[in-house]
Amino acid sequence: MQIIYTIAKVIDIIFLVYLSGNALYIFIFAIAGIFRKKPSYASFSRFRHITLLITAYKEDSIIEAIIKSALQQDYPAENINILLIADSFASETIDTLKAYPINLVIADFAESTKVHSLQLAMDHLPSYTEIVIVLDADNVMETNCLRKLNLAFESGFKVVQCHRSAKNTDTSFALLDAISEEVNNNIFRDGHRALGLSSALIGSAMAFDVNIFKEFIPGLTAIGGFDKELELKLLSSSVEIEYIPDAYVLDEKVQNSKVFYKQRRRWIASQLFYFGKDIFPSIRALISKNNFNYFDKTMQFSLFPRVMLLGFLFFMSLLNFVLAPPLFAILWLSVFIVCILAILFSVPYYFYTKETLKALFSLPKAFLLMFFILFKIRKANKQFIHTEHHYQSHL
Repeated sequence: MQIIYTIAKVIDIIFLVYLSGNALYIFIFAIAGIFRKKPSYASFSRFRHITLLITAYKEDSIIEAIIKSALQQDYPAENINILLIADSFASETIDTLKAYPINLVIADFAESTKVHSLQLAMDHLPSYTEIVIVLDADNVMETNCLRKLNLAFESGFKVVQCHRSAKNTDTSFALLDAISEEVNNNIFRDGHRALGLSSALIGSAMAFDVNIFKEFIPGLTAIGGFDKELELKLLSSSVEIEYIPDAYVLDEKVQNSKVFYKQRRRWIASQLFYFGKDIFPSIRALISKNNFNYFDKTMQFSLFPRVMLLGFLFFMSLLNFVLAPPLFAILWLSVFIVCILAILFSVPYYFYTKETLKALFSLPKAFLLMFFILFKIRKANKQFIHTEHHYQSHL
């Protein structure tokens, strides 16, 4: 019996140390994100030529609205090229798209992935384009987004992440997903930039100097989580990633538990895969080249998803209050409170509504879905998992 108690105590301590590290990490960057000053860039000198690269897979229902939105940018039309990689679209949709002033590339891959679309796009970039913005088919840019990006590149940045924000909050899961996105923006983008580290990429609404795009896109091999592979390659090569908090791009949020499960399964699988792949190279780069950005990004992939982190901390706090000595109960509760504060500090004020309070009742279901994902992630990173989009809106 004593052996069982000792083993349980050791496991409890291991979990306490690991989850405490998780909570402290997000708390530090959450606080930093609150105090980040709005970035200031160099004065305007010229309009760079920008290619809006839209990769779309079977997005017939929303693609026309997105194209119309892209054509409404407050930026000289002669300095914009809209390049659409249309993968597996209906012939009727293709005929409709041909009426728009865009560069339409029809794709029908044997294996559809975002990477294949990006690599195909390289053959269709104008020779004079200077910036490539990667957009998903559901992304809607604010009308002055390109002007803000242009100034960031004026200041010498080569990779820039825009502020991806929720297009829809019409269901509990969509609202929770929208909040999660903003928490990520504060912790992994504003917070990191405030402390001199690179912003995290999201997978869309991100802009690249064309030479950087041409250098790094051909080497990508990811089926799922291409943005994680790309980000690690950039940081391992000491390429800094900027984040513009007021360059808004709307993005559709998951509307139900089924889509949530599919999306998070893909994310967690790719996160674990790249942690295992890059942890030792990032440690070597930290020691030999003082590359903390690369190491920090790899360590991010070892963090628990926040829904699971909250759930486990709550469960372990209760368990320790019932079964463990008072000291352990207090420690677990303290870590739980730190985690809650980190999230509360990162949630924008406009989400503090009755609708959000109602949505919180979906958290237990979200936690259970995330928990079950742990047993279903083995092959998720080796197959293309498409997230369908239907919601139409504009800024």
